[in-house]
Amino acid sequence: MNRLKRILINMQGKSKTELHWLYNTSANDPDEEEKIFTYKDMNFWCQGTGFRNSERLLLFVAIPDRYFEKIRFEESVPLENYLLYRLSPAIRELEVEYQNNKKNTREKASFTIQSPDGCMEKKSGCRYDQARQCFVLCVHFTVPLVNAMSVNGKAAIRAMKDLLDCIETELRRMDTEEIRLWMTTYKKQREIRKFMEESGLCAFIADGSILPREGDTGSPLESAIPLMSPIELRTEIPLASGEKIIGMGIRKGITVITGGGYSGKSTLLDAIEQGIYHHIPGDGREYVLTDREALKVDAEDGRMVESVNLTPFFRKLGGEETMERFCTGHASGSVSQAANIVEAVCGGAKLLMIDEDKSATNFLIRDRNMRRIVPNEPIIPFTDRVEELYEECGVSSILVIGGSSAYLAYADTVILMDQYVPQIITSRVQELAIEKVREAGKAEWMESRRLKAPKTSQPFLFFRSVVTENEKKIVLDDFSADITHLTALSTADQLNTLSWIMESILTDQEASSVELMDKLREKIENAFGEENQNRSGSILAAEQRFCSEIRPLDAWCCLNRMRGVHFAG
Repeated sequence: MNRLKRILINMQGKSKTELHWLYNTSANDPDEEEKIFTYKDMNFWCQGTGFRNSERLLLFVAIPDRYFEKIRFEESVPLENYLLYRLSPAIRELEVEYQNNKKNTREKASFTIQSPDGCMEKKSGCRYDQARQCFVLCVHFTVPLVNAMSVNGKAAIRAMKDLLDCIETELRRMDTEEIRLWMTTYKKQREIRKFMEESGLCAFIADGSILPREGDTGSPLESAIPLMSPIELRTEIPLASGEKIIGMGIRKGITVITGGGYSGKSTLLDAIEQGIYHHIPGDGREYVLTDREALKVDAEDGRMVESVNLTPFFRKLGGEETMERFCTGHASGSVSQAANIVEAVCGGAKLLMIDEDKSATNFLIRDRNMRRIVPNEPIIPFTDRVEELYEECGVSSILVIGGSSAYLAYADTVILMDQYVPQIITSRVQELAIEKVREAGKAEWMESRRLKAPKTSQPFLFFRSVVTENEKKIVLDDFSADITHLTALSTADQLNTLSWIMESILTDQEASSVELMDKLREKIENAFGEENQNRSGSILAAEQRFCSEIRPLDAWCCLNRMRGVHFAG
Protein backbone atom coordinates (compact mmCIF):
# COMPACT_ATOMS: atom_id res chain seq x y z
CA MET A 1 0.00 0.00 0.00
CA ASN A 2 2.89 2.36 0.73
CA ARG A 3 4.12 1.88 -2.82
CA LEU A 4 0.71 2.76 -4.27
CA LYS A 5 0.46 5.71 -1.88
CA ARG A 6 3.71 7.18 -3.21
CA ILE A 7 2.52 6.70 -6.80
CA LEU A 8 -0.85 8.39 -6.27
CA ILE A 9 0.59 11.24 -4.20
CA ASN A 10 2.99 11.94 -7.07
CA MET A 11 -0.04 12.09 -9.38
CA GLN A 12 -1.76 14.69 -7.18
CA GLY A 13 -3.06 17.49 -9.41
CA LYS A 14 -1.78 15.85 -12.61
CA SER A 15 -3.89 14.85 -15.61
CA LYS A 16 -6.10 11.81 -15.10
CA THR A 17 -4.33 10.17 -18.05
CA GLU A 18 -1.46 9.54 -15.62
CA LEU A 19 -3.65 6.81 -14.12
CA HIS A 20 -2.92 4.66 -17.17
CA TRP A 21 0.37 3.74 -15.55
CA LEU A 22 -1.52 1.80 -12.84
CA TYR A 23 -3.24 -0.52 -15.28
CA ASN A 24 -2.07 -4.05 -15.78
CA THR A 25 -1.68 -4.72 -19.49
CA SER A 26 0.46 -7.83 -19.18
CA ALA A 27 -2.34 -9.89 -20.74
CA ASN A 28 -1.53 -8.12 -24.01
CA ASP A 29 2.13 -7.46 -23.30
CA PRO A 30 3.80 -10.50 -21.70
CA ASP A 31 7.04 -8.58 -21.22
CA GLU A 32 5.48 -6.02 -18.87
CA GLU A 33 5.84 -6.70 -15.16
CA GLU A 34 2.57 -7.03 -13.27
CA LYS A 35 1.73 -4.04 -11.09
CA ILE A 36 0.49 -5.77 -7.97
CA PHE A 37 0.12 -3.96 -4.66
CA THR A 38 -0.33 -5.32 -1.14
CA TYR A 39 -2.39 -4.18 1.82
CA LYS A 40 -2.20 -6.33 4.97
CA ASP A 41 -2.40 -9.84 3.53
CA MET A 42 -4.41 -8.94 0.40
CA ASN A 43 -2.92 -8.34 -3.04
CA PHE A 44 -4.72 -6.02 -5.43
CA TRP A 45 -4.21 -4.57 -8.91
CA CYS A 46 -5.99 -2.31 -11.39
CA GLN A 47 -7.26 -2.51 -14.94
CA GLY A 48 -8.68 0.25 -17.12
CA THR A 49 -12.13 0.38 -18.64
CA GLY A 50 -11.49 2.90 -21.42
CA PHE A 51 -9.02 5.57 -22.53
CA ARG A 52 -11.47 8.48 -22.24
CA ASN A 53 -12.54 7.65 -18.68
CA SER A 54 -9.21 6.69 -17.18
CA GLU A 55 -10.47 7.44 -13.66
CA ARG A 56 -12.95 4.54 -13.92
CA LEU A 57 -11.03 1.40 -13.25
CA LEU A 58 -11.50 -2.17 -12.18
CA LEU A 59 -9.91 -2.91 -8.85
CA PHE A 60 -9.19 -6.62 -8.34
CA VAL A 61 -8.72 -7.79 -4.75
CA ALA A 62 -7.21 -11.23 -4.14
CA ILE A 63 -8.76 -12.97 -1.13
CA PRO A 64 -6.25 -15.54 0.17
CA ASP A 65 -7.19 -19.17 0.71
CA ARG A 66 -6.31 -18.85 4.39
CA TYR A 67 -9.78 -17.41 5.04
CA PHE A 68 -11.13 -20.82 4.01
CA GLU A 69 -8.44 -23.07 5.45
CA LYS A 70 -10.98 -24.90 7.62
CA ILE A 71 -13.14 -25.65 4.59
CA ARG A 72 -12.31 -28.08 1.81
CA PHE A 73 -14.03 -27.23 -1.44
CA GLU A 74 -14.20 -28.92 -4.81
CA GLU A 75 -16.52 -26.37 -6.44
CA SER A 76 -15.72 -22.67 -6.29
CA VAL A 77 -19.12 -21.38 -7.49
CA PRO A 78 -20.92 -21.46 -4.09
CA LEU A 79 -18.01 -19.69 -2.38
CA GLU A 80 -17.81 -17.06 -5.13
CA ASN A 81 -21.49 -16.30 -4.64
CA TYR A 82 -21.21 -16.40 -0.86
CA LEU A 83 -18.46 -13.76 -0.92
CA LEU A 84 -20.68 -11.44 -2.97
CA TYR A 85 -23.59 -12.15 -0.63
CA ARG A 86 -21.42 -11.35 2.41
CA LEU A 87 -19.47 -8.35 1.10
CA SER A 88 -22.08 -6.55 -1.00
CA PRO A 89 -24.16 -5.03 1.86
CA ALA A 90 -21.08 -3.70 3.72
CA ILE A 91 -19.57 -2.13 0.60
CA ARG A 92 -22.90 -0.57 -0.36
CA GLU A 93 -23.10 0.93 3.13
CA LEU A 94 -19.56 2.31 2.80
CA GLU A 95 -20.39 3.79 -0.59
CA VAL A 96 -23.37 5.62 0.93
CA GLU A 97 -21.01 7.16 3.49
CA TYR A 98 -18.85 8.46 0.64
CA GLN A 99 -21.74 10.16 -1.11
CA ASN A 100 -21.59 13.94 -0.93
CA ASN A 101 -24.30 15.96 -2.65
CA LYS A 102 -22.18 19.10 -2.39
CA LYS A 103 -19.56 17.67 -4.73
CA ASN A 104 -19.62 16.93 -8.42
CA THR A 105 -19.95 13.19 -9.12
CA ARG A 106 -16.48 13.07 -10.66
CA GLU A 107 -14.92 14.73 -7.61
CA LYS A 108 -15.70 11.91 -5.21
CA ALA A 109 -14.61 8.30 -4.98
CA SER A 110 -17.13 5.57 -5.62
CA PHE A 111 -16.96 1.80 -5.53
CA THR A 112 -19.39 -0.99 -6.35
CA ILE A 113 -19.28 -4.77 -6.31
CA GLN A 114 -21.71 -7.12 -7.97
CA SER A 115 -24.94 -7.66 -6.05
CA PRO A 116 -26.07 -11.22 -5.29
CA ASP A 117 -29.26 -12.34 -7.03
CA GLY A 118 -30.36 -15.42 -5.09
CA CYS A 119 -28.76 -17.89 -7.50
CA MET A 120 -25.47 -19.76 -7.28
CA GLU A 121 -24.21 -19.33 -10.83
CA LYS A 122 -20.94 -18.03 -12.30
CA LYS A 123 -20.57 -14.24 -12.03
CA SER A 124 -17.88 -11.84 -13.17
CA GLY A 125 -17.80 -10.02 -9.82
CA CYS A 126 -15.97 -12.80 -7.97
CA ARG A 127 -14.07 -15.74 -9.46
CA TYR A 128 -11.62 -18.30 -8.16
CA ASP A 129 -8.17 -17.92 -9.73
CA GLN A 130 -6.63 -21.37 -9.89
CA ALA A 131 -3.17 -20.04 -10.76
CA ARG A 132 -3.07 -17.64 -7.81
CA GLN A 133 -4.92 -20.02 -5.48
CA CYS A 134 -7.26 -17.28 -4.31
CA PHE A 135 -10.67 -15.74 -4.88
CA VAL A 136 -10.53 -12.52 -6.87
CA LEU A 137 -13.12 -9.85 -6.13
CA CYS A 138 -13.79 -7.24 -8.82
CA VAL A 139 -14.68 -3.73 -7.64
CA HIS A 140 -15.71 -0.91 -9.93
CA PHE A 141 -13.68 1.95 -8.50
CA THR A 142 -13.78 5.61 -9.56
CA VAL A 143 -10.73 7.71 -8.66
CA PRO A 144 -11.80 11.16 -7.38
CA LEU A 145 -10.76 14.10 -9.56
CA VAL A 146 -10.14 17.80 -9.05
CA ASN A 147 -12.12 19.96 -11.49
CA ALA A 148 -13.08 16.74 -13.31
CA MET A 149 -9.62 16.57 -14.93
CA SER A 150 -6.83 16.16 -12.35
CA VAL A 151 -6.12 13.26 -10.00
CA ASN A 152 -6.96 13.67 -6.31
CA GLY A 153 -4.38 11.17 -5.10
CA LYS A 154 -4.90 11.76 -1.38
CA ALA A 155 -8.66 11.12 -1.55
CA ALA A 156 -8.08 8.07 -3.77
CA ILE A 157 -5.69 6.48 -1.26
CA ARG A 158 -8.11 7.13 1.62
CA ALA A 159 -11.01 5.57 -0.30
CA MET A 160 -8.99 2.51 -1.34
CA LYS A 161 -7.78 1.97 2.22
CA ASP A 162 -11.34 2.25 3.60
CA LEU A 163 -12.57 -0.18 0.98
CA LEU A 164 -9.87 -2.77 1.71
CA ASP A 165 -10.42 -2.39 5.47
CA CYS A 166 -14.14 -2.98 4.92
CA ILE A 167 -13.42 -6.15 2.92
CA GLU A 168 -11.00 -7.47 5.53
CA THR A 169 -13.43 -6.79 8.39
CA GLU A 170 -16.23 -8.68 6.66
CA LEU A 171 -13.93 -11.58 5.80
CA ARG A 172 -13.00 -11.96 9.45
CA ARG A 173 -16.70 -12.03 10.37
CA MET A 174 -17.52 -14.89 8.01
CA ASP A 175 -19.41 -17.79 9.55
CA THR A 176 -17.73 -21.13 8.77
CA GLU A 177 -20.97 -23.06 9.32
CA GLU A 178 -22.84 -20.72 6.98
CA ILE A 179 -20.20 -21.27 4.29
CA ARG A 180 -20.49 -25.04 4.74
CA LEU A 181 -24.28 -24.76 4.32
CA TRP A 182 -23.84 -22.98 1.00
CA MET A 183 -21.36 -25.56 -0.21
CA THR A 184 -23.46 -28.51 0.97
CA THR A 185 -26.57 -27.08 -0.68
CA TYR A 186 -24.75 -26.65 -3.99
CA LYS A 187 -23.32 -30.17 -3.81
CA LYS A 188 -26.77 -31.64 -3.15
CA GLN A 189 -28.22 -29.69 -6.07
CA ARG A 190 -25.64 -31.16 -8.42
CA GLU A 191 -26.28 -34.67 -7.10
CA ILE A 192 -30.03 -34.19 -7.65
CA ARG A 193 -29.40 -33.04 -11.23
CA LYS A 194 -27.33 -36.15 -11.90
CA PHE A 195 -30.08 -38.38 -10.47
CA MET A 196 -32.69 -36.60 -12.62
CA GLU A 197 -30.67 -37.18 -15.75
CA GLU A 198 -30.18 -40.86 -14.97
CA SER A 199 -33.82 -41.40 -13.93
CA GLY A 200 -35.64 -39.64 -16.76
CA LEU A 201 -36.92 -36.71 -14.70
CA CYS A 202 -37.33 -33.27 -16.25
CA ALA A 203 -38.16 -31.52 -12.95
CA PHE A 204 -37.98 -32.13 -9.21
CA ILE A 205 -39.60 -30.19 -6.34
CA ALA A 206 -38.46 -31.19 -2.87
CA ASP A 207 -40.93 -31.55 -0.01
CA GLY A 208 -41.06 -28.40 2.09
CA SER A 209 -40.17 -26.07 -0.79
CA ILE A 210 -41.68 -22.57 -0.62
CA LEU A 211 -42.74 -21.64 -4.15
CA PRO A 212 -44.68 -18.32 -3.88
CA ARG A 213 -42.64 -15.12 -3.72
CA GLU A 214 -43.19 -12.06 -1.53
CA GLY A 215 -44.63 -9.47 -3.95
CA ASP A 216 -42.12 -8.55 -6.66
CA THR A 217 -39.17 -9.63 -4.56
CA GLY A 218 -37.28 -12.87 -4.82
CA SER A 219 -37.90 -13.65 -1.15
CA PRO A 220 -40.14 -16.59 -0.14
CA LEU A 221 -43.65 -15.74 0.99
CA GLU A 222 -43.75 -16.21 4.75
CA SER A 223 -47.40 -17.34 4.84
CA ALA A 224 -46.98 -19.80 1.95
CA ILE A 225 -47.92 -23.47 2.25
CA PRO A 226 -44.83 -25.69 1.86
CA LEU A 227 -45.22 -28.05 -1.07
CA MET A 228 -45.58 -31.75 -0.25
CA SER A 229 -45.33 -34.40 -2.96
CA PRO A 230 -48.31 -36.62 -3.76
CA ILE A 231 -47.62 -40.30 -3.21
CA GLU A 232 -47.84 -41.11 -6.94
CA LEU A 233 -44.91 -38.81 -7.79
CA ARG A 234 -43.02 -39.26 -4.56
CA THR A 235 -39.32 -39.62 -5.42
CA GLU A 236 -36.46 -40.46 -3.05
CA ILE A 237 -33.03 -39.29 -4.13
CA PRO A 238 -30.09 -40.87 -2.28
CA LEU A 239 -27.15 -38.56 -1.65
CA ALA A 240 -23.47 -39.33 -1.17
CA SER A 241 -23.74 -38.26 2.48
CA GLY A 242 -26.27 -41.03 3.18
CA GLU A 243 -29.18 -38.58 3.34
CA LYS A 244 -32.25 -38.76 1.15
CA ILE A 245 -34.07 -35.88 -0.49
CA ILE A 246 -37.78 -36.60 -0.95
CA GLY A 247 -40.03 -34.68 -3.31
CA MET A 248 -42.19 -34.60 -6.41
CA GLY A 249 -40.42 -35.95 -9.48
CA ILE A 250 -41.92 -35.02 -12.86
CA ARG A 251 -40.96 -37.49 -15.56
CA LYS A 252 -40.12 -36.62 -19.13
CA GLY A 253 -43.11 -36.66 -21.45
CA ILE A 254 -46.32 -34.62 -21.32
CA THR A 255 -47.46 -33.21 -17.99
CA VAL A 256 -50.60 -31.14 -17.49
CA ILE A 257 -51.05 -28.96 -14.41
CA THR A 258 -54.70 -28.04 -13.91
CA GLY A 259 -56.95 -26.56 -11.22
CA GLY A 260 -59.19 -23.63 -10.47
CA GLY A 261 -58.27 -19.96 -10.38
CA TYR A 262 -55.62 -18.97 -7.82
CA SER A 263 -54.95 -22.61 -6.97
CA GLY A 264 -51.18 -22.39 -7.52
CA LYS A 265 -50.89 -23.66 -11.11
CA SER A 266 -48.83 -20.77 -12.50
CA THR A 267 -46.84 -20.49 -9.26
CA LEU A 268 -45.74 -24.10 -9.67
CA LEU A 269 -44.83 -23.53 -13.33
CA ASP A 270 -42.86 -20.37 -12.49
CA ALA A 271 -40.90 -22.26 -9.83
CA ILE A 272 -40.18 -25.06 -12.30
CA GLU A 273 -38.93 -22.49 -14.82
CA GLN A 274 -36.54 -20.94 -12.29
CA GLY A 275 -35.31 -24.43 -11.42
CA ILE A 276 -32.79 -24.15 -14.25
CA TYR A 277 -30.69 -22.22 -11.68
CA HIS A 278 -29.14 -23.28 -8.37
CA HIS A 279 -30.70 -21.21 -5.58
CA ILE A 280 -29.01 -20.06 -2.39
CA PRO A 281 -29.91 -21.40 1.08
CA GLY A 282 -33.00 -19.70 2.49
CA ASP A 283 -34.56 -19.08 -0.93
CA GLY A 284 -37.21 -21.76 -0.40
CA ARG A 285 -36.50 -23.25 -3.85
CA GLU A 286 -33.06 -24.68 -3.07
CA TYR A 287 -34.13 -28.12 -4.24
CA VAL A 288 -36.50 -27.14 -7.03
CA LEU A 289 -34.51 -28.23 -10.06
CA THR A 290 -35.35 -28.43 -13.74
CA ASP A 291 -33.66 -29.65 -16.91
CA ARG A 292 -31.12 -26.96 -17.87
CA GLU A 293 -32.50 -26.89 -21.42
CA ALA A 294 -36.05 -25.94 -20.37
CA LEU A 295 -37.78 -22.92 -21.89
CA LYS A 296 -41.07 -21.18 -21.24
CA VAL A 297 -42.87 -20.19 -24.46
CA ASP A 298 -45.60 -17.55 -24.54
CA ALA A 299 -47.51 -15.76 -27.26
CA GLU A 300 -45.72 -12.50 -28.11
CA ASP A 301 -47.92 -10.19 -30.12
CA GLY A 302 -45.79 -7.91 -32.27
CA ARG A 303 -42.48 -9.80 -32.18
CA MET A 304 -40.29 -10.01 -35.25
CA VAL A 305 -40.10 -13.36 -37.06
CA GLU A 306 -37.30 -13.76 -39.60
CA SER A 307 -37.19 -16.66 -42.06
CA VAL A 308 -38.63 -19.34 -39.74
CA ASN A 309 -40.08 -22.65 -40.93
CA LEU A 310 -43.64 -22.53 -39.59
CA THR A 311 -44.92 -25.56 -41.52
CA PRO A 312 -45.27 -27.62 -38.28
CA PHE A 313 -48.07 -25.23 -37.22
CA PHE A 314 -49.32 -23.47 -40.37
CA ARG A 315 -50.54 -24.81 -43.71
CA LYS A 316 -50.66 -21.31 -45.16
CA LEU A 317 -51.22 -17.76 -43.99
CA GLY A 318 -53.04 -15.12 -46.02
CA GLY A 319 -51.43 -14.77 -49.44
CA GLU A 320 -48.26 -16.63 -48.48
CA GLU A 321 -47.26 -19.34 -50.94
CA THR A 322 -45.23 -21.24 -48.38
CA MET A 323 -44.56 -21.11 -44.65
CA GLU A 324 -41.04 -22.56 -44.91
CA ARG A 325 -39.29 -19.16 -44.75
CA PHE A 326 -41.89 -17.00 -43.06
CA CYS A 327 -41.05 -13.38 -42.20
CA THR A 328 -43.01 -10.64 -40.47
CA GLY A 329 -42.19 -7.56 -38.45
CA HIS A 330 -45.34 -7.80 -36.36
CA ALA A 331 -46.43 -11.36 -35.58
CA SER A 332 -49.82 -12.29 -34.19
CA GLY A 333 -50.15 -14.29 -30.99
CA SER A 334 -50.44 -17.64 -32.76
CA VAL A 335 -47.62 -16.94 -35.23
CA SER A 336 -45.29 -15.72 -32.47
CA GLN A 337 -45.93 -18.72 -30.23
CA ALA A 338 -45.42 -21.11 -33.13
CA ALA A 339 -42.13 -19.37 -34.02
CA ASN A 340 -41.03 -19.51 -30.37
CA ILE A 341 -41.52 -23.29 -30.28
CA VAL A 342 -39.80 -23.96 -33.62
CA GLU A 343 -36.83 -21.78 -32.61
CA ALA A 344 -36.65 -23.45 -29.18
CA VAL A 345 -36.53 -26.94 -30.71
CA CYS A 346 -33.82 -25.85 -33.16
CA GLY A 347 -31.90 -24.30 -30.27
CA GLY A 348 -31.80 -27.58 -28.35
CA ALA A 349 -34.64 -27.11 -25.82
CA LYS A 350 -35.60 -30.36 -24.08
CA LEU A 351 -38.58 -29.11 -22.08
CA LEU A 352 -41.26 -26.61 -23.14
CA MET A 353 -43.36 -24.87 -20.48
CA ILE A 354 -46.66 -23.34 -21.61
CA ASP A 355 -49.17 -21.39 -19.53
CA GLU A 356 -52.68 -21.22 -20.98
CA ASP A 357 -53.12 -17.65 -19.66
CA LYS A 358 -50.14 -16.42 -21.70
CA SER A 359 -50.88 -18.34 -24.89
CA ALA A 360 -52.87 -17.79 -28.07
CA THR A 361 -56.08 -19.80 -27.70
CA ASN A 362 -56.42 -20.57 -31.42
CA PHE A 363 -52.87 -21.94 -31.39
CA LEU A 364 -53.27 -23.97 -28.21
CA ILE A 365 -56.53 -25.81 -28.87
CA ARG A 366 -59.07 -26.57 -31.59
CA ASP A 367 -61.82 -28.98 -30.65
CA ARG A 368 -63.61 -31.37 -33.02
CA ASN A 369 -66.63 -29.09 -33.49
CA MET A 370 -64.49 -26.15 -34.57
CA ARG A 371 -62.60 -28.41 -36.96
CA ARG A 372 -65.95 -29.25 -38.59
CA ILE A 373 -67.20 -25.68 -38.63
CA VAL A 374 -63.95 -24.24 -40.04
CA PRO A 375 -62.52 -26.99 -42.29
CA ASN A 376 -59.94 -24.72 -43.96
CA GLU A 377 -58.30 -23.42 -40.80
CA PRO A 378 -54.61 -22.76 -41.64
CA ILE A 379 -53.41 -23.17 -38.04
CA ILE A 380 -52.30 -26.61 -36.86
CA PRO A 381 -52.91 -26.49 -33.07
CA PHE A 382 -50.29 -27.55 -30.54
CA THR A 383 -52.45 -30.55 -29.58
CA ASP A 384 -51.52 -32.06 -32.94
CA ARG A 385 -47.79 -31.72 -32.22
CA VAL A 386 -47.30 -32.19 -28.48
CA GLU A 387 -46.93 -36.00 -28.69
CA GLU A 388 -44.80 -35.80 -31.82
CA LEU A 389 -42.40 -33.37 -30.15
CA TYR A 390 -41.65 -35.88 -27.42
CA GLU A 391 -41.68 -39.03 -29.53
CA GLU A 392 -39.70 -37.68 -32.50
CA CYS A 393 -37.59 -34.87 -30.96
CA GLY A 394 -37.32 -35.87 -27.30
CA VAL A 395 -38.88 -32.55 -26.21
CA SER A 396 -41.12 -32.82 -23.14
CA SER A 397 -43.95 -30.42 -22.30
CA ILE A 398 -45.40 -29.10 -19.06
CA LEU A 399 -48.66 -27.23 -19.64
CA VAL A 400 -50.82 -25.20 -17.27
CA ILE A 401 -54.39 -25.71 -18.48
CA GLY A 402 -57.53 -24.58 -16.67
CA GLY A 403 -60.16 -24.01 -19.36
CA SER A 404 -60.07 -26.99 -21.71
CA SER A 405 -59.86 -30.76 -21.35
CA ALA A 406 -58.18 -31.25 -24.75
CA TYR A 407 -54.66 -31.80 -23.40
CA LEU A 408 -55.79 -34.30 -20.77
CA ALA A 409 -56.07 -36.89 -23.54
CA TYR A 410 -52.35 -36.56 -24.32
CA ALA A 411 -50.99 -36.23 -20.79
CA ASP A 412 -48.76 -38.86 -19.23
CA THR A 413 -49.25 -37.14 -15.87
CA VAL A 414 -52.05 -34.82 -14.71
CA ILE A 415 -51.46 -32.72 -11.58
CA LEU A 416 -54.47 -31.04 -9.97
CA MET A 417 -53.56 -28.03 -7.85
CA ASP A 418 -56.02 -27.33 -5.04
CA GLN A 419 -55.12 -24.54 -2.59
CA TYR A 420 -51.43 -24.97 -3.52
CA VAL A 421 -51.59 -28.71 -2.77
CA PRO A 422 -50.78 -31.01 -5.73
CA GLN A 423 -52.88 -34.12 -6.34
CA ILE A 424 -52.36 -36.71 -9.08
CA ILE A 425 -55.55 -37.40 -11.05
CA THR A 426 -54.05 -39.18 -14.07
CA SER A 427 -56.05 -42.40 -13.60
CA ARG A 428 -59.30 -40.47 -13.06
CA VAL A 429 -58.70 -38.53 -16.27
CA GLN A 430 -57.98 -41.72 -18.21
CA GLU A 431 -61.36 -43.09 -17.13
CA LEU A 432 -63.01 -40.19 -18.93
CA ALA A 433 -61.70 -41.61 -22.23
CA ILE A 434 -61.21 -38.16 -23.74
CA GLU A 435 -60.72 -38.52 -27.48
CA LYS A 436 -57.48 -37.44 -29.09
CA VAL A 437 -57.87 -35.28 -32.18
CA ARG A 438 -54.91 -35.20 -34.53
CA GLU A 439 -55.21 -34.48 -38.22
CA ALA A 440 -51.76 -33.23 -39.19
CA GLY A 441 -49.02 -35.43 -40.64
CA LYS A 442 -45.44 -35.49 -39.36
CA ALA A 443 -43.56 -32.21 -39.33
CA GLU A 444 -40.03 -31.23 -40.28
CA TRP A 445 -38.56 -29.65 -37.14
CA MET A 446 -34.85 -29.18 -37.66
CA GLU A 447 -34.19 -26.41 -40.14
CA SER A 448 -31.03 -24.94 -41.61
CA ARG A 449 -30.81 -21.16 -41.56
CA ARG A 450 -27.84 -18.90 -42.01
CA LEU A 451 -27.27 -15.61 -40.21
CA LYS A 452 -26.49 -13.06 -42.90
CA ALA A 453 -23.64 -10.67 -42.13
CA PRO A 454 -24.81 -7.02 -41.85
CA LYS A 455 -24.07 -4.86 -44.87
CA THR A 456 -21.56 -2.14 -44.06
CA SER A 457 -19.05 0.07 -45.82
CA GLN A 458 -16.73 -0.13 -42.81
CA PRO A 459 -13.66 -2.40 -42.91
CA PHE A 460 -15.15 -4.10 -39.85
CA LEU A 461 -18.41 -3.70 -37.98
CA PHE A 462 -18.52 -2.26 -34.48
CA PHE A 463 -21.29 -0.79 -32.37
CA ARG A 464 -21.18 2.78 -31.13
CA SER A 465 -23.91 2.19 -28.55
CA VAL A 466 -24.76 -0.97 -26.62
CA VAL A 467 -27.42 -0.49 -23.95
CA THR A 468 -30.02 -2.43 -22.01
CA GLU A 469 -33.38 -0.89 -21.15
CA ASN A 470 -35.37 -1.79 -18.02
CA GLU A 471 -33.89 -5.29 -18.01
CA LYS A 472 -36.25 -6.13 -20.91
CA LYS A 473 -34.64 -4.73 -24.05
CA ILE A 474 -31.23 -4.78 -25.71
CA VAL A 475 -30.26 -2.10 -28.21
CA LEU A 476 -27.11 -2.17 -30.36
CA ASP A 477 -27.23 0.87 -32.67
CA ASP A 478 -29.98 -0.06 -35.17
CA PHE A 479 -30.45 -3.58 -33.79
CA SER A 480 -32.89 -4.18 -30.93
CA ALA A 481 -34.48 -7.15 -29.16
CA ASP A 482 -37.42 -7.15 -26.76
CA ILE A 483 -36.83 -10.06 -24.38
CA THR A 484 -39.78 -9.44 -22.06
CA HIS A 485 -41.00 -12.99 -22.63
CA LEU A 486 -37.62 -14.61 -22.05
CA THR A 487 -38.59 -14.81 -18.39
CA ALA A 488 -35.65 -17.01 -17.38
CA LEU A 489 -33.53 -13.85 -17.79
CA SER A 490 -34.45 -11.63 -14.85
CA THR A 491 -31.38 -9.62 -13.79
CA ALA A 492 -29.45 -6.70 -15.25
CA ASP A 493 -26.22 -8.72 -14.99
CA GLN A 494 -27.67 -11.44 -17.22
CA LEU A 495 -28.66 -8.79 -19.76
CA ASN A 496 -25.14 -7.38 -19.68
CA THR A 497 -23.83 -10.81 -20.64
CA LEU A 498 -26.52 -11.17 -23.29
CA SER A 499 -25.73 -7.80 -24.87
CA TRP A 500 -22.02 -8.66 -24.94
CA ILE A 501 -22.80 -11.98 -26.62
CA MET A 502 -25.10 -10.29 -29.17
CA GLU A 503 -22.45 -7.69 -29.94
CA SER A 504 -19.89 -10.43 -30.47
CA ILE A 505 -22.17 -12.60 -32.65
CA LEU A 506 -23.45 -9.76 -34.83
CA THR A 507 -19.93 -8.61 -35.67
CA ASP A 508 -19.06 -12.16 -36.76
CA GLN A 509 -19.29 -13.66 -40.21
CA GLU A 510 -22.22 -15.59 -41.64
CA ALA A 511 -23.05 -18.81 -39.78
CA SER A 512 -25.63 -21.61 -39.94
CA SER A 513 -28.01 -22.41 -37.07
CA VAL A 514 -25.80 -25.26 -35.85
CA GLU A 515 -22.65 -23.13 -36.14
CA LEU A 516 -24.37 -20.30 -34.26
CA MET A 517 -25.28 -22.56 -31.32
CA ASP A 518 -21.69 -23.84 -31.19
CA LYS A 519 -20.38 -20.25 -31.23
CA LEU A 520 -22.78 -19.18 -28.49
CA ARG A 521 -21.65 -22.06 -26.27
CA GLU A 522 -18.00 -21.32 -26.97
CA LYS A 523 -18.30 -17.60 -26.25
CA ILE A 524 -20.13 -18.17 -22.95
CA GLU A 525 -17.70 -20.87 -21.84
CA ASN A 526 -14.72 -18.69 -22.73
CA ALA A 527 -16.17 -15.62 -21.00
CA PHE A 528 -16.63 -17.48 -17.71
CA GLY A 529 -13.81 -19.99 -18.04
CA GLU A 530 -10.69 -20.10 -15.88
CA GLU A 531 -8.47 -18.64 -18.59
CA ASN A 532 -10.64 -15.54 -18.89
CA GLN A 533 -11.57 -14.77 -15.32
CA ASN A 534 -9.88 -11.69 -14.05
CA ARG A 535 -7.62 -8.99 -15.46
CA SER A 536 -7.87 -10.14 -19.06
CA GLY A 537 -11.54 -11.20 -18.93
CA SER A 538 -13.11 -10.13 -22.21
CA ILE A 539 -16.40 -9.17 -20.60
CA LEU A 540 -14.70 -7.12 -17.89
CA ALA A 541 -12.05 -5.40 -19.97
CA ALA A 542 -14.34 -3.49 -22.31
CA GLU A 543 -16.42 -1.42 -19.89
CA GLN A 544 -17.90 -1.23 -16.41
CA ARG A 545 -20.69 -3.77 -16.27
CA PHE A 546 -21.08 -6.86 -14.15
CA CYS A 547 -22.14 -10.10 -15.84
CA SER A 548 -23.75 -13.40 -14.87
CA GLU A 549 -23.57 -16.62 -16.83
CA ILE A 550 -26.48 -17.31 -19.17
CA ARG A 551 -27.44 -20.31 -21.29
CA PRO A 552 -26.71 -20.55 -25.02
CA LEU A 553 -30.43 -21.28 -25.47
CA ASP A 554 -31.38 -17.86 -24.06
CA ALA A 555 -28.84 -16.14 -26.31
CA TRP A 556 -30.23 -18.05 -29.30
CA CYS A 557 -33.79 -16.94 -28.47
CA CYS A 558 -32.63 -13.33 -28.14
CA LEU A 559 -30.87 -13.46 -31.51
CA ASN A 560 -34.10 -14.65 -33.14
CA ARG A 561 -35.94 -11.65 -31.69
CA MET A 562 -33.34 -9.13 -32.85
CA ARG A 563 -34.82 -6.55 -35.23
CA GLY A 564 -32.36 -5.78 -38.00
CA VAL A 565 -30.97 -9.33 -38.12
CA HIS A 566 -31.50 -11.29 -41.33
CA PHE A 567 -31.45 -15.04 -41.89
CA ALA A 568 -31.28 -16.88 -45.19
CA GLY A 569 -32.15 -20.45 -46.12
